[in-house]
Amino acid sequence: MTSSISTVLINKARRSKRTLSLRAGLVRTAVYSRAEVCYPDFLGIGAPRAATTWLYKRLLQHPEVYLPKMKELHFFDEKRQTTYQDESGVNWFRNFYFDINNKAHWRWYGAQFVAGKGRLKGDITPDYSTLSESRVQSIKGLLPNLKIVYVLRNPIERAWSGVRRTLWHEVGKKPNNLGSTKSILKTAMHPEVLVRGDYQHAIRAWESAFSEAQILYLFFDDIVKDQRSQLIRVCRFLDVDPALLPSAQSDKDRVNEAPAQDMPDEIRAALTDYYMPQIQFLQEKFDRNLSHWIKHNA
Repeated sequence: MTSSISTVLINKARRSKRTLSLRAGLVRTAVYSRAEVCYPDFLGIGAPRAATTWLYKRLLQHPEVYLPKMKELHFFDEKRQTTYQDESGVNWFRNFYFDINNKAHWRWYGAQFVAGKGRLKGDITPDYSTLSESRVQSIKGLLPNLKIVYVLRNPIERAWSGVRRTLWHEVGKKPNNLGSTKSILKTAMHPEVLVRGDYQHAIRAWESAFSEAQILYLFFDDIVKDQRSQLIRVCRFLDVDPALLPSAQSDKDRVNEAPAQDMPDEIRAALTDYYMPQIQFLQEKFDRNLSHWIKHNA
């Protein structure tokens, strides 16, 4: 129990430190308004719990690519009206948002990429997959030549992975004792979980602003099967040299995994029912058989 409490306190301290650091950075950019800035060439927009940390760590090792030390900048995030805390004790509230129309905030964002001048620069923030169409249109207006990388994962498994990790990190639950099925189900069906698996909305929002040539879709299944081939696809899409990727040995490393635990039947049934339209949409759009994403319980 002590280790669980420590995990929660450490994560809260990290969030507080990040917020303080962001506010201090905004003050600096407001004062030094003539400081050099440059902006990203690509965004990694998600989905959350779909190997975006793996992508970040691999591209971070590519000499032609620059990524900020802070993986998720959350610069374009929008505020959403939602219930901030569920009965499991998960607090979904974020106490700091950027204003993309504020010149000081925009300069802060540009300052994050100055060290990468001369290289391909990226911002990998999975929550960008939840943005509204109007926000995506705003991004297009600000950065019209962006390339977009979007990794898709079985939304049922994605939600379960996210719930387990959230309960582990944010509430201090043990990986093998996350609480009652009823309370876990409420967390799994929370709007903040469900929105991250709304691929239909995300795809339509981003395709409404960016051309087909500007968006690369990857499937988590393909990454698990052959990381190297998917990394090469990313490099070719971003127009950087695949030969400069780290050694194939590093592909075997696993990053940012949630603790393993079987999904209770009741939760699987609820998530399957909710996400079935999403799976059908992806099957039709990508002409891909995704029937293996749906496990029928005996």
